[in-house]
Amino acid sequence: MKARLLFLFLCLTWNGWADTFVPYNPDSLKKGDWITLETVHYYPYIAPGIKEEIPWRAENIRRITIQATVAEKTDKSISIDYTLGYLYDCRNDKEKPGFYYFDSRYQQDFAFDNNASNKQILRVTYDRKSRKPLAFDKKDSSFSYSKTYVPFGVRQEGLSTHLETYVRDSLNLDELITPVANDFLTGWKEDGTIQTTLGTRVIDASFVLPPNTEFTCSNFDIDASKDLTIHKKIFIAYPTEYKVGKRVTLLLTPGDSIIQDKEVYANTHTYHYEGQGNEQNNLHYNYRRFSHYNSEYDITFPNELKKAFQSRDSLFQTAMEKDFENMDPYWRRAFELSEQYFKGRFILSYYTRATDKDAWHKSGLLDWQAPHFASVNPLIDYAYKLEKWDAANYGSFLYTYSAYKKQEIYSDNLCLNKQKKLTPQEDYLLNKQILSGYPQYLVNGVNLSTLMYGKMLSELEKDYNDFITSCPDTSLTNNVKKIYNKLLPFEAGKNIKEAGLIITDSLHLVKGSDRKYILLFLSASKGLYGINLQNALDLKQLLKEKGLDSTVHLELYADFERRNTEVVKPYKAIPEKQAHDMNYNLGFSWVTILMREDGTILYRKFSNILDTEPIPELIQKDLNREDKSFNDFMKGFKEGILGALLIAAIIGIIYYLRNKNRQKQERNCRHIRELELRAIRSQMNPHFIFNALSSIQNLINRSANQEANKYLIDFSRLLRKVLATSEKKLVPLSDEIEQLELYLKLEQLRYPFSYSLTVDRNIEPDAIEIPGMLIQPFVENAVKHGIAPRGTGEIIIRLSLQDQLLIIDITDDGPGLKTEANGGFGIRAVTNEFEILKTLYNTEIGITIENRQEKESVSGCHVQLSIPL
Repeated sequence: MKARLLFLFLCLTWNGWADTFVPYNPDSLKKGDWITLETVHYYPYIAPGIKEEIPWRAENIRRITIQATVAEKTDKSISIDYTLGYLYDCRNDKEKPGFYYFDSRYQQDFAFDNNASNKQILRVTYDRKSRKPLAFDKKDSSFSYSKTYVPFGVRQEGLSTHLETYVRDSLNLDELITPVANDFLTGWKEDGTIQTTLGTRVIDASFVLPPNTEFTCSNFDIDASKDLTIHKKIFIAYPTEYKVGKRVTLLLTPGDSIIQDKEVYANTHTYHYEGQGNEQNNLHYNYRRFSHYNSEYDITFPNELKKAFQSRDSLFQTAMEKDFENMDPYWRRAFELSEQYFKGRFILSYYTRATDKDAWHKSGLLDWQAPHFASVNPLIDYAYKLEKWDAANYGSFLYTYSAYKKQEIYSDNLCLNKQKKLTPQEDYLLNKQILSGYPQYLVNGVNLSTLMYGKMLSELEKDYNDFITSCPDTSLTNNVKKIYNKLLPFEAGKNIKEAGLIITDSLHLVKGSDRKYILLFLSASKGLYGINLQNALDLKQLLKEKGLDSTVHLELYADFERRNTEVVKPYKAIPEKQAHDMNYNLGFSWVTILMREDGTILYRKFSNILDTEPIPELIQKDLNREDKSFNDFMKGFKEGILGALLIAAIIGIIYYLRNKNRQKQERNCRHIRELELRAIRSQMNPHFIFNALSSIQNLINRSANQEANKYLIDFSRLLRKVLATSEKKLVPLSDEIEQLELYLKLEQLRYPFSYSLTVDRNIEPDAIEIPGMLIQPFVENAVKHGIAPRGTGEIIIRLSLQDQLLIIDITDDGPGLKTEANGGFGIRAVTNEFEILKTLYNTEIGITIENRQEKESVSGCHVQLSIPL
């Protein structure tokens, strides 16, 4: 009851302290702005077991996205181009159990006649005053395609579509888009809402859309030592999993209004929510109460699994009928499907490991007509998939299903079953035969990610490039790119000093030494496996037998009790800072690295087992590299070509000396530029710190002790971030965003202004790196010149991607910039930094600073940065 009263109070007072939203209107539009519209047609609903009421369904629906982009803008008119985004069509067949399916995003997997995606269909010129159309410029608007028949359920023969069965369909895009375009600007309301024709809605834009969903919850740090309350109003187009910080994920539907009961968490350490949309979130965070049954990991026979399923079904049905009976139909469907995928995954997993496979066939669990196989449709069910690890059964089922099919293919193929195991390329290609559409890319993305930890990236280069270029889903490619970029510093030929390991300073690397080696093993997980200790002892003995013991130095670290130091030699205790960095920043807990004594990496593997098997062979091979070149020289000498070699050597020496001198000059120049860059940043940071300390002094002078204490806590966090990134050439975009938000929250204690910071969905902040302290001076300038003179105002920051450029827009509603304002120290320093970065990285960062009065009917300043990626 207490939580409900608190929720009501928050709803009544929301507008007093939530982020202020400034609506966009047609006059605010500028060239390049875009709005994504979606038009939906619902077919008669005949899907088995699914109710008509699900508004976000993936079955019996045709969904088309249209991109409206501002092409030109003058004082009197504005022109907008309309293009086709993508087409999704899924319709049940009335005569047989299956559906006809088409998705233009996966056009390489399905038949189609012509591709109109991203092609202009219509340009409309509007009168800016009346907002009515003045002229229509129509292009080719026909679009024909073939829908492929896909039977219901999962099938023995695989999940690829039946390409021999399809129906043709077509669209007249002119008839579809013209009514929408006709009333597009006149349907734009003062609150920023864009009303369109029936069956069409706005789902995204290059600017902030009016919020339609709100929540209040706590974002707990990794160590749970701080409780930061997050209160937001956001716009979402579909039901979505929305991540709040590092530990909390909410299941949101447009229109939800959710609040977390913090008292329940404080007393029980469980999550509980109130308000519209609470049911799916309460089930989400209580899923484990029936997701694990006692015998789950001790099952040997199929009848044991049947009993376990019965127990689980009873708990699940009770939960859905009593505790969560009012759940949104979309999320109910998502959890029900997740349960079926859970069953299918366990059946296939146990079957592939079973010795008595006949017993499993006779049990009926492997019957492809059973509900756990027949009631799921992976090609379309990805619309309902859950990502939380103990409910993410869709992805784990597909991975298990592909492993089951590979085992079947492996045993039936006379060539494959003679090999010890599949090569990475065979594994990758087999997925393409077993799966299609989104399931194929999901599994291949997981496969590639797993393989990258166990194999050198050079071994997987062909498959990696194929995946990145062929997969149309940026959420999947971004994840794979993120892992690739994270592991790239550990690739063969790289130097360990560039890998970001704290322990590197303790390795005593010797410059120029490439005939001695270091074997480094780091384990950041609690305890030390006995097999790792045995592997280390066996390796020492093997190296001694091969006469390599004096050549290889072992640096083995694990997390164990200090009192066991003598017992676990040759292991040493891993520094706590290194263990924390591996677990929470680098994203892995174990790694084996073989390197030359100068730090050049020869081999690495991310595994919880100390990988010693290839070490002696790799060392011997690297040593032979030196011997082979010497033997080749001696052979040439004996064959009488000494004269030619001497001439070549003289020419080579001359070239080498000239080249070395040029390289030395370039290195000196580059070093000087790097020192200049550090000097600029070392000046920027004190400049930044001085402003923050002034804010603290202001609060103390006003006797606002409580606010001053809060300011000091936030300031210490910000100072740690600044110091941590000051020496780095590049920092993750996510760190820069966190630093910006800390700075703005600090400044809000001085001035009651509002701000919004939005990041487009196609941006992966952890996967993008930019020069540190690049954005902050421009935001600081907006506070200084746009907010401070009036003591209030608004700052809007938006990050977007356009043609491989990271675009950062910073706007304020202040009086605008005077000429001398452009010369502020922070901006002068950053401008100088741009010139140095151009020299160092051959990358030119674009910048424009202009008064908003020049193009808009409002005052203020607009800064735009463009950073090549």
